[in-house]
Order: sequence, then structure tokens, then C-alpha cells
Amino acid sequence: MIWSVLRSFLASRAAVLFFAAAGLFLLPRVQQGFEQPLPDSTPEFVSAWYQWDAHWYMSISTDGYQWVDGDQSNVAFFPLYPLAVKAAGGMLGGRYLEAGLVLSAAFLLAGMFFFHRLVRLDYDEATANRAVWFLAIFPTAVFFSSFYTESLFLLTSVASFYYARRGRWAAAGAWGCLAALTRVTGVFIFLPLAYEYFSRRSFSLRRVRPSVLWISLVPVGLAAYMAYLYMTFGLPLAFAETQVSGWGHRLTPLAGSISNDLGILVTGSEPWVIYELAAAALLLAAIVVGTRKKLPGSYIFYMIINLLFPLAGGTTKSMSRYLLVVFPLFIVMALVTERRAARWLVTAVSMALLGVSTAAFVTGRWVA
Repeated sequence: MIWSVLRSFLASRAAVLFFAAAGLFLLPRVQQGFEQPLPDSTPEFVSAWYQWDAHWYMSISTDGYQWVDGDQSNVAFFPLYPLAVKAAGGMLGGRYLEAGLVLSAAFLLAGMFFFHRLVRLDYDEATANRAVWFLAIFPTAVFFSSFYTESLFLLTSVASFYYARRGRWAAAGAWGCLAALTRVTGVFIFLPLAYEYFSRRSFSLRRVRPSVLWISLVPVGLAAYMAYLYMTFGLPLAFAETQVSGWGHRLTPLAGSISNDLGILVTGSEPWVIYELAAAALLLAAIVVGTRKKLPGSYIFYMIINLLFPLAGGTTKSMSRYLLVVFPLFIVMALVTERRAARWLVTAVSMALLGVSTAAFVTGRWVA
């Protein structure tokens, strides 16, 4: 298990570095995502990973949270990753970007180990190896190597599910709490964990034990961040308010989100929409196939939540990046690729798209 995970980690990260170098060599670099200044001594190949949302996390790590009424504010981004970067960057003499990139790699490796162990609870070694590999080379897996929260959220969410499937509810709740401190969607882990708990007791209230209370640690993460926002700005829901006023994310009927992006697709004004609509369709297909393959109910529930929540925000934008941490998707992919030809096809397509995404990202172009 250890060597198979290490091979997937090293091979996928080597591929990402190669694609990044090729992108920087072949494509002109556009200056986007550099709003938070970097030290002048930062090497170009390091600064290339500092794109788009990275500057929000950097601003939190270096200057703390700020609230801007009616505009974009860094309170939209949850605290666990930037706090870890702040601590690690301090030990590296203020090299926060380098610290964040090292942390992202470490979190990814740990998350891959947990994921392999989670898959092995239900399936054989070969299936687990394929699932980990497909996760590592997913078309948006470049974000696992960037100054983003994807690696940390993968680790915390998968660890939470792993301990829940083992019946260790205190650990499951604690890891779920950390997930809720990493991203707003982390709080939704509470629902599939609750499903897992009650399904193990045949949904009988008479079989419920005090251990169920450990699951309530998950929303404690969100509550702690809300308490901080209230004490600092008097706005416990500041993270949601800035999403509405700064980014235009509003509660929207699911059909409205799809029709909106289909309209963008028809006009051809924003190419990213093809990626995102395809990602939404892929997740929907995984839910159907996963149900037929009899995946654990908590996994199906988790995929459904991760399909509905982004669509409720009015657009599929960034769906391909959100899919990166929806781990049951990769179990489904592993289950339908038992034949070698299927494995090679999925690997080839994923690698090609990962190359395009990586080259575009490091040169400042929008990916997801």
C-alpha cells in the first residue's frame, strides 16, 4: 500500500511539474492573481503557483482578515489553511508561499494514504490503487500542488469518513471539524456522517448511543469561524455576505444554474463553461453508477450534496475543481476500469487535460 501510494504521488507530481515547465516555456504569461505582493527574491517557477484565489489566502496569512462592505473580502476564505501557512511560513523566515506549497504537497500525500485505506475497507488492493491514481491525475489535480486548500480539504474530509467507516466517531468528528474550518462545504460532511451512523443502527433510535454526539463536532468548526467573525466585525455570516455582494453568488434554482451556463456555452463567450458542465455531468453519472455498484450510502449522499451545493450558487463555475475532493467519484472510476484498456484510456484523457490545465494555470489563465 505504501509504495503504490508513493508511486502515484511522485508520478503525478512529476507530471504536474513537467506540464508547468512546458507551459511557462511555450505560453506567454499573463499577470493575473498577483494582488498580494511576493518577495522580490521569489523564483519565477515558485511564483507561477501563486494564481487567482491564492492571493486571498496569502493576505490572510500575512495581514489577517479584512472586511470590505459591499465588495470582495478575504473573509470568504476559511482559516485553517492560511493559519497553517502562517505558522509554517514564520518558521521559514517569512517564505509563506514556499511554506504553503510544501504544506499542500504534504497534505496531499497524507490524504492519498487515508484514501487508499478508506477504499480498502470495501474493495481489493487493485481497486484502491486505481482510485488513488485517478485522484492524483484528475484534470484539475494541479490545485493539489498550488497555494489552495484542495489538499488540506482532501485530507480532512477523507480522514473523517475513514474513521466514521471504522466506527471511531470521536476521530471522525474531530477531522470533520477541521474540514469545516477549511471550506464552507466542510460542514456538510455532518450529513453523510450522520447517515453512516444511523445506517449502522438500522435507523433505529433505540440503538443510538451517546457516541452520536461526536458527529456534532463537525458544525463546531463553522460555528467557531462565525464566532470569530462576530467578535471581529460584528457579522457572523460575513463569509456568506461577501460571496453575495463581491462574487454575485446567490441562491438559485438548479435549473436556473444549468440554463445560465448553457446560455454562456451557446454564445461562446467563456470557454471554461465546457469544462464545468462536463464536470457536473461526470458527477451525476458517478452518482448513478455508484448507486448501481452499491457504494456505501454515505458516499452517494456526499456526492449528491457536492452536486447540488455548487449548482445552488447560480453557476457550475469551478465545478471541475470542486470535484477534485469528492473522493467517491474516484472509487466509481476505479470500479468501472477493471479492464486494462479502460484504465489506459482514462489515464490518457486525464493526463492530457491535466497538462492543459497546469500549463494554463501557471501562466495566469483561468482554469476552475
